[in-house]
Amino acid sequence: MGLFGSRQPAPTPPTAVEQANHIPVSQFDTEKRYDVYCLATGEERLYEDVRFVGIRTFDRITEFSSGLVSGFLEIEATDGARLLIPSFGIQLICEHGGQPAFRVLRQWGNNW
Repeated sequence: MGLFGSRQPAPTPPTAVEQANHIPVSQFDTEKRYDVYCLATGEERLYEDVRFVGIRTFDRITEFSSGLVSGFLEIEATDGARLLIPSFGIQLICEHGGQPAFRVLRQWGNNW
């Protein structure tokens, strides 16, 4: 056994209990339509019944960069119009027609 060449045992596959403790990560179903709640300068917006079409960016896409941070989400309205919205302004996404249940705990700022 050398100082620099010690061998590590091969990792064992996760057990069913370990897999059950992980939160699954999945992609948006691009066939479904969504309601997207966004903040823009000076206003709140709701894009209703839209479909996610893609991500657009000016950056070069690499193995380490998907373009989502500096890019825009491309959404499509029911009439076929396409819009590009910044992903950082999105506050809530729910399937179209769903009524998200929430409770306002505190308000601050200007109450318009």
